[in-house]
Amino acid sequence: MTEELMARIHKGIQEYTVRHSCTIIEFAEDFIRKTAFSTSNNYFKIRETLGYHVIEEGIDEPEIHHFDTEEEAMKMVGQLYPNGLDKKALKYICYEAANSFRPTAGVQETGKDSKDLSSMSNSDAEKAVVNAGAKRIADTISDINRIIEGEETSGYLNTVNHLTMEAAINHRSKLQKKLEIARAENVFAILKEGRFLQDSDSWYEENNADYPSIKSHIKVSSAKKIQYSTLLALDRFLSNESGVTVAHVLVTAHAILAPNFNEGAKREALSGKNSNTFGRHLRSDLFEMVNDMARKGFDIQPIFDREDGQCIGMVKLSDVAGLMSDDSYILRPGATVSDLKNHNLILPPPPQIDASSDLSIAGGILKHGIEAIIVKFDPENWSQEDPIVDVDTGETKLDVIKETLMPGYHIMTSHDIIAYRLNQ
Repeated sequence: MTEELMARIHKGIQEYTVRHSCTIIEFAEDFIRKTAFSTSNNYFKIRETLGYHVIEEGIDEPEIHHFDTEEEAMKMVGQLYPNGLDKKALKYICYEAANSFRPTAGVQETGKDSKDLSSMSNSDAEKAVVNAGAKRIADTISDINRIIEGEETSGYLNTVNHLTMEAAINHRSKLQKKLEIARAENVFAILKEGRFLQDSDSWYEENNADYPSIKSHIKVSSAKKIQYSTLLALDRFLSNESGVTVAHVLVTAHAILAPNFNEGAKREALSGKNSNTFGRHLRSDLFEMVNDMARKGFDIQPIFDREDGQCIGMVKLSDVAGLMSDDSYILRPGATVSDLKNHNLILPPPPQIDASSDLSIAGGILKHGIEAIIVKFDPENWSQEDPIVDVDTGETKLDVIKETLMPGYHIMTSHDIIAYRLNQ
């Protein structure tokens, strides 16, 4: 999947630089600028200043008291709990946690590459983040390009599972010779042009390509490890150039599918508290859930924690069918979803993505054997640009989505994508 993702990014960057008439470093600057304050941006960090917190039961909800030192915190503990506390309870009543947060640009917390953004405006902070990350992103793009171009161009060994040591050495030896021949041809071509080699910066500006590898030593190595989160962020940036959000697809699909299941115009968020088509909890009636899945034609069912609304697992109808086909198992009245735990039929929860993600991200997950995706819709942290879609009403894309999609967790399956695409 990583190789496929890199190939898509490689192609997308080529198209982007042509479409916007820009260099790789300018693309990197655009990317960092667009995602400057994103949680996926490794060059924007929120640093914690730790202190000590003490919790008090409170009237409406627990109250949290903040202190700089443990000594100050323990004084408060003595005031709040004069009769003393069990040692096991004390570590939950008084604990170390973040007191304040400081935004910085750069990967490291301190050093010349780190810059405190606390006193800066958003625009100045954005510039600092771009300066901190653009060159590194450009280097990452170069690594992606070299990996896609292959070992004879990059010097990065292809991943091959050799059966013998001799085969591994032979592969390495052949690559060494090919690289040396390619370099020699490059050297003679440049010498014949009658000009001196340019420095790497001026070459890059003139040719928008990597500097020719004219070195005395041929270096062969394994491909550099590129963080998967960086690849996803690049793919998301390129996809959002002309893509459609997952939220938009869910809204469109709901209007098509909801009448089939007697559901309302609103697409309710999942929590496991209600007996909707999707979203059960461990104490839900098992017969009701299985019957509902079979009659409505849904193959998977997400299971939620009833208290905090988090998805904690997933049940596949095919697994339940396999269990029920065994005469030794009887679905007794009163059985709950938790009974499936004893048969190891509650699988890990599906992957989770943000509702503002491009549809291509969801499609890439689903086509690799994943049957469902949990989608989090948080309108307060909508990451997409939000142009006006109705001049008369002033409605934005987000406004339109909020009319149908309730804040919280939703599930996306292939049914949603098919319904959306067939409607186009």
